[in-house]
Amino acid sequence: MKLMIAVMTLMATLAFAQTPACDGNITMVRVSAIKAGGTMKNFVAAVDAQRAWYRANGVTDNQLFVARVIPRGETDYSATDVLSYHVNPPSPDRIPNRGDAAWKAFVKLFQDNSEIKSEFMTCMPKLSK
Repeated sequence: MKLMIAVMTLMATLAFAQTPACDGNITMVRVSAIKAGGTMKNFVAAVDAQRAWYRANGVTDNQLFVARVIPRGETDYSATDVLSYHVNPPSPDRIPNRGDAAWKAFVKLFQDNSEIKSEFMTCMPKLSK
């Protein structure tokens, strides 16, 4: 677990150091698969716990969203595929309590219920209201 947190911190640091100019919002996008025995409900609960952790640690300018996938040609949501968006994720220096008990709890909830299939950064256009 410590190694995973160290690797995630290094990846985030490198990503922020190399982020190109963006006229919208830098956004971390993850494509995840719900594991056998996991549930979409628990995945959403992990995102809610992650959002709550950030708010409790003073990070209020980021947003986290979940988007269920409707496979091409289908009329219902996938039971396993899900997208998550972390809009304006904070740089590692803004999250000093990373790795505390509440952090570990939401990471475990993600790990117990899903597997990341792919992950990338994008520049999400600002939406007009």
